[in-house]
Amino acid sequence: MEITEAYRARPEPEEIAAVLAQRLTATLGTLNEDGSIHLAYVAFLHDDGHFFINTASVTRKARNAERRGWASILVQGRTSTGRHLMVSAEGHARILRDAKGKAVNHRVRAKYARPDVLDDLNRAWDQLDDIAVEIVPTRSRSWTSAPLREYTSAELRRPYRDIWLPDEA
Repeated sequence: MEITEAYRARPEPEEIAAVLAQRLTATLGTLNEDGSIHLAYVAFLHDDGHFFINTASVTRKARNAERRGWASILVQGRTSTGRHLMVSAEGHARILRDAKGKAVNHRVRAKYARPDVLDDLNRAWDQLDDIAVEIVPTRSRSWTSAPLREYTSAELRRPYRDIWLPDEA
């Protein structure tokens, strides 16, 4: 196998869309004042090419996004065929406030919360999460580790999942 085949495999647009629609946790990166990166796990919504994160204006991620106007996001998931897939995007970040921010926050929560508790959750969290962050990507990348996994399984003559220690509970 050529190294570029193992590390440059590109997923199909449909696979990317399917992963971004899943209820996954993403990693959000924003720039601190000293140039370092602040990372946070976030719930997110991907809609019309934009990413939306619900949060509170007092959080570092919100302050950094507002002050520097830039953010990046990384999502890792699996396709319907079980292929591991990663999607990253970076771009302009802006803060959505008031009714617009509240509406976005409700949509993000609706992706993750049980429908029978969503209204109560919105009432409770509307007191905390007073803004949303919108990321308009200027650059995105996606890749899959499927060729590397297939190569490794074939070379070691065992399923890929049987190579690694189990997650700790």
